[in-house]
Amino acid sequence: MRGRGNILYNLGILGVAQAATMLLSVVALVYIARTVGQHWFGVLQVGAAFSAYALLAAEWGLCVLGIREVSRLDALGEILRYARTHVGLMLVMALGVLAVGAVVLPLFPFFADDPWIFLLYLATVVPQFWTLDWVGVGLERMTWVGIAKTSRSLFYVALVLLLLEPLDGFGGWPAHRWVPLMFLAAFCGSALVMLLRVRVWLGAFVTPRLGPRAEWRRRMGAAGPIGASALTMRVLLNSDVILLGMLVTPAEVGSYAAAAKVIFVLVVAVEVLWRALLPRLSRFWAESEADFRRSYLGYLGLAAALFLPVAVGGVLLGGRFMDLLYGDGYPGAGIVFRLLSVSYVMLALGQFCGNALIASDRQRLYFPPLLLSAAVAVAGNLLLVPRLGPSGACFGMMLAHATLLATTGWIIRGLLGRELLAPLLAGTVGSVSMALVLRATWSWHPVVLIVEGVVVYAAVAGPMLLSWWRRRA
Repeated sequence: MRGRGNILYNLGILGVAQAATMLLSVVALVYIARTVGQHWFGVLQVGAAFSAYALLAAEWGLCVLGIREVSRLDALGEILRYARTHVGLMLVMALGVLAVGAVVLPLFPFFADDPWIFLLYLATVVPQFWTLDWVGVGLERMTWVGIAKTSRSLFYVALVLLLLEPLDGFGGWPAHRWVPLMFLAAFCGSALVMLLRVRVWLGAFVTPRLGPRAEWRRRMGAAGPIGASALTMRVLLNSDVILLGMLVTPAEVGSYAAAAKVIFVLVVAVEVLWRALLPRLSRFWAESEADFRRSYLGYLGLAAALFLPVAVGGVLLGGRFMDLLYGDGYPGAGIVFRLLSVSYVMLALGQFCGNALIASDRQRLYFPPLLLSAAVAVAGNLLLVPRLGPSGACFGMMLAHATLLATTGWIIRGLLGRELLAPLLAGTVGSVSMALVLRATWSWHPVVLIVEGVVVYAAVAGPMLLSWWRRRA
């Protein structure tokens, strides 16, 4: 019943799925941005940012807890009973957040732009309770988890590309109002894919059930620090868009979001790929701290080596890449992309450090750094956006993300060691080589430059990373 792939296999499956998902998401993003224009694209991104908070509040760390606890269960009946009462708890949470959100949303000034946008995005908390990806991850059935994740983006991009323009004005609804409805439909479709597959694995549908109050209290207590950390982390991910929505025009939000949503896929990739590591690392922690440390350091070093060229490439090619995607319809997106390339790489590494605390049952230690960094993000945006506009939001987030990396790195310093020097050296040498080659061929088409950068980095850093990986095996 449980998947037999090793961590590299799990990472490979989710990595391919995430690459496909990111590509599809960017295609949909660019098409929507070009179709609805700066103003409504900005409003849509504020709505999507708000819905992210609602989804996290409804989930409240229960999915991560479910992954961890399912990974430690073996009996089919136990897993089914656990999943049913877990889904029942998530349904109660979803209904509560839906009710509160319907009351709170009208209090925000941006709600008046088009209430339907925000209400439809809020409604995604309903199908989320039955999204069973966490069961698949806990069972290490990564192939189907990847299929389910890719299907959501595939459904969404198909609806957007095929129907967004034909439905513009249908029933009195403009194109921008159809976007959140299509997102909701894609969410439901991908949930159905996993629901049917989990039925095959467990022999019955995972229907919501009431659980013993004591058990629900235990799960909420265990999930609470994870949920609070995730919700606070969301402040580090999109408080900039929310605050920009209140401080600047929707058109300026649109230009900012056009860049931020593209580079944001890096953070999403870390979240998804970490789920491939969590079940195995959780068991390592329960069995052997030495095995946990060795495995964690290996993947942290690999992640750092792969993130470095993203930051360097983003700084060098950000402006030309945004022009390629949006033309001159989104002025200012280039500088935002260049700044956030560095910022989100720091955030991704900070997440990787903090997630080590979740895998080792020390999730409560993760919350204080998140809270401090979130406070820095909000304060930075409030101080800098009125003075610098969207660029101020970039600098505010950069300071917050650096704070998270520094604080989480300090907390897990006991796990770190000289083993990280080799991948960091490989990443640095590869990134510098890539930058020199890109500057020497600057007049080439940006797509060619991107491909060239990947090839140069792989050729220079790849052998060094491979040698380091073999030595530690």
